Amino acid sequence: MYLKFCGFKSKEDVLKAIELPIDAIGFIHFPNSRRHCDMNQIQQLTTLVPSYIDRVVVLVNPDQTQIQNLVTHTNINTIQFHGNEPIEIMKWTKSQYPHIKVIKALPAHQKLQDQIVYYKEAVDFFIIDTPSDQFGGTGQTYDWHLLDNIKGISFLIAGGLTDQHIKHIQHLSLQHSGYDVASGIEIKHHKDVKKMKTIVNIVKGE
Repeated sequence: MYLKFCGFKSKEDVLKAIELPIDAIGFIHFPNSRRHCDMNQIQQLTTLVPSYIDRVVVLVNPDQTQIQNLVTHTNINTIQFHGNEPIEIMKWTKSQYPHIKVIKALPAHQKLQDQIVYYKEAVDFFIIDTPSDQFGGTGQTYDWHLLDNIKGISFLIAGGLTDQHIKHIQHLSLQHSGYDVASGIEIKHHKDVKKMKTIVNIVKGE
């Protein structure tokens, strides 16, 4: 199972996380998010992350210039599109930067299947998150049975996940590829090493 921890802002929290057997670490580049990191922060923090851990930047409706700047000036290797982006910007990203992985976050609502069909040729995998009127994480869960019929694609489950939620999901007959966790590894807006280790143990069995 692929495990992504997201929403990092400080060197201290990044250094805690990279000691654990996680697959990806995420940085949010969206001013409306309380976890927003500016370009300089992303540049500094991504250099701390070893190459075997994916360095993900989360963007909301970016333009080509924003993507160019991040790819050129930081150590990211993955872009997560978290807005209402047209498929063309993802195709452009993959054509311009073949080494960059592309993720599309989708809300878990009734049109989920249609959106997967629309985007799947242009992305490496999906993140399926809690629906919201605002962009970014909500810290809330959703009905995971909406994912019962999602098959044949790679996707991570996101949306307010805690260790207990992940234990519950493990007993469902879903074909997910992993988990994306942010609020579930935090205490007072800082990453908590005990919470991170607990989730790693559940997901990775370590």
